[in-house]
Amino acid sequence: MAYASLLSLTQTLQHILDPDDHSPVHHQTDQQIVISLHKKFSFLLSFLEDSSHKNSETIRRLEGRIRDAAYDAEVIIESYILNRILLESGSHEDRTESHMSYQFISEWKQKHEGLQMLLEELIDSVSDEVMKMKDRNDVKDLPPRNSFPAGSSQDGSINKSSMVGFDKYVKEIKEWLIKPSSKREIISIVGMGGIGKTTLARNIYDDLGISEYFDTRAWITVSQEYHVLEMITGILNSTKHITHELHQEDIGKLYDQLHKSLKGNRYLIIMDDVWDIKAWDEVKRFFPDDHNGSRIIFTTRESLVADQANSSGHIQHLEGLDDEQSWNLLRENVFGKEYCPLELEIIGREIAKNCSGLPLSLVVIGGLLYKAERTVDYWNYIAEDVNSAVSKASHDKSLNILSLSYNHLPHHSRACFLYMGVLPEDFEIRKSKLTKLWVANGFIKPHKSKSLEEVAEEYLKDLIDRNLIMVRAWSCSGEIRKLQHP
Repeated sequence: MAYASLLSLTQTLQHILDPDDHSPVHHQTDQQIVISLHKKFSFLLSFLEDSSHKNSETIRRLEGRIRDAAYDAEVIIESYILNRILLESGSHEDRTESHMSYQFISEWKQKHEGLQMLLEELIDSVSDEVMKMKDRNDVKDLPPRNSFPAGSSQDGSINKSSMVGFDKYVKEIKEWLIKPSSKREIISIVGMGGIGKTTLARNIYDDLGISEYFDTRAWITVSQEYHVLEMITGILNSTKHITHELHQEDIGKLYDQLHKSLKGNRYLIIMDDVWDIKAWDEVKRFFPDDHNGSRIIFTTRESLVADQANSSGHIQHLEGLDDEQSWNLLRENVFGKEYCPLELEIIGREIAKNCSGLPLSLVVIGGLLYKAERTVDYWNYIAEDVNSAVSKASHDKSLNILSLSYNHLPHHSRACFLYMGVLPEDFEIRKSKLTKLWVANGFIKPHKSKSLEEVAEEYLKDLIDRNLIMVRAWSCSGEIRKLQHP
């Protein structure tokens, strides 16, 4: 997190130098020291911004050294400010002011000189690496990540939730949902991580015909570490059958409310990401079977869970996309309805093949390519990275692809993306709250003509375009309301 540390530090230094900010820095010598630090750290910040596409071991080592220097500087500066405030407030009663001033200035000068030497060495190393990159033509050949490709749309018109290769599954599951059988049944969607189980279930859940067929619908995410109470309140929230007062009631009343809200209704409940049949066993008694065609859909990675849950229901095993479907999904995410040049199609098909038929991997790589210039050199560069990512020993290839996409993010977006990791799994968050949290945590770089909130929204749009943050709800006016990480 070198970039976030540097950004926070340079903003702190700028505030110290701001004459309207009641800064404790009054002495000209101290101001010159802070100005010098600000210039050096600003240079390093620019280096990280310009080198966001370099993933060499040398760059990673430099990032680590820059991060450590930023932390050291922050400690020194905070100590300086604290001691200056204490001096001016006369809090050191046991020492004379002149003695305190002398000791304080001596310590500050010593720490500053050590920091300056460290920064000089670091800047020399950075400068050397920049010259080497220029000699290798790295800087010239690899395009910037934060620019929109020529001829591509910035309006998000590309269909990010494409169901390429899933048409047969959609049709089959919808038939099971509305088939004549009146008995309550469970339909299980089974497949490996990243294969599109949740996306398939979401498209069925949002289907207009399905929503009209069922009296009430609810969606809950179970996950490995589930809590029965959260599952119950999640269903009640989803069906609008819970109030603030009911939230305060005991568990027994919540269970009664759930049963009453479903009794007599033909309902559809999606239980997403079920890892253990115990999760269903603990709540199934609250789901009445009124023989009116109610249905429950599981999504799970575990075939055993599906076998245990389904005595008479339907189990839908998802297969990975074939090579042609994989390329179609990748191409759609990069080009939309535009033409793909033949020289890029050859490389693109190889990239798609290496994504192992996983829609999540294809969509994330598509988002990466969508944001970059369309050159043979760059696509070959990505193809090598994808091949390296999928060849790593891992039980979750899609996680390797996400890691690859993170490494290709502009530095200013990395902290914002990683912040999504502090949110609970499958948690949906309001756009306004997320951008405010980014601003409050100092992740947003100030812009002369834009507010921090406006810049935060630009960062957000970039991450959405890259398919690293998913839109989960829109307002009636077409504005983004809720978001979720993949």
